[in-house]
Amino acid sequence: MRRRARIAPIALALLTGAATSGAEVPALDSTSSTAAAARAPSPAARAPAPRPSSALAENDLDRLLAKLDAEEKALRAELDAIGPALEVTRRRMIARGRAYYRHVRAGFLPVGGGFDALVDHAARVERTRLALERDLSREAELTRRSAELADRLTHLGAERAPLEVHREAMNRARVALAQEEERRAAFARAFATSVRPDHVAIYGADVGPAELDRRAGFRSLHGRLPFPIAGRAEVRKVSRRGVGGPGVELTALDGAPVRSVAAGRVAFADSYADYGLTVIVDHGERHYSVYASLGAVDVRAGDQLPGGARVGTVASGPDGAKLYFELRRGAEVIDPGPWFGM
Repeated sequence: MRRRARIAPIALALLTGAATSGAEVPALDSTSSTAAAARAPSPAARAPAPRPSSALAENDLDRLLAKLDAEEKALRAELDAIGPALEVTRRRMIARGRAYYRHVRAGFLPVGGGFDALVDHAARVERTRLALERDLSREAELTRRSAELADRLTHLGAERAPLEVHREAMNRARVALAQEEERRAAFARAFATSVRPDHVAIYGADVGPAELDRRAGFRSLHGRLPFPIAGRAEVRKVSRRGVGGPGVELTALDGAPVRSVAAGRVAFADSYADYGLTVIVDHGERHYSVYASLGAVDVRAGDQLPGGARVGTVASGPDGAKLYFELRRGAEVIDPGPWFGM
């Protein structure tokens, strides 16, 4: 009797809500409701996800993220299934609450049909009460599970965030490494020309090789090669780390234009290691001029330049605005002094 007294107020509250909504109650079998309630492991039973570290291998990181993705997908699928199951359960509760209320209101009216009728009535009341109690328990279980899933999804997001940041950092590092390696290879390729003086192998992602203009050989400029900066400039011989040969450093005004010392083809125009922003011009006959530590580059790999064409500008540094210049025969650095008549 105490259990029946506890159910009655709940049933009355359900009937009040149902009377205003007029919701229809679809049939529901126990098999479908059980399938919708498939349980996932409790959050408390899960092992904490490993935290990212600088030594975390990329494959391990991808596996961790794939595992989190799979778990998140399963949790969201279960959470999506709970909504319809909860709606069906509540509608069924309303229908059974109405039936229970009618049975309770009937009281002893069935006694007029005899003892058997009264017993049948009491059995129906008890069955309805038990079914309603199961529905209430089912609703509480689905509501609790929905809260657990939402909480776990929140925790998954917190676990994924540092892993995603770590993977993004690894991707950026890999791209930067590949770009630096490509620059190194491009710089080396820039000094590997064809044996034909009128055909030059160049590096350029979006520009192909083209025929050079017919002109006097670069060797004819020995002793009268113009400086790459017009006007007054202080010149001194220097050596770059790892080069193994002399170059010259020209001090000029910040932003002063840097010009090609002779006609040629741009074989390299990019940033490279200790050289900074660098332009390499192929003058044919396996001779190259190198303009490094530029503030800006105004040409692209593959451009055909006349003598005196602007290739960039002088950059300002802690010791003033300086340009580093080299001459090369193939990959060998040669002394530019005699070429300038110094």
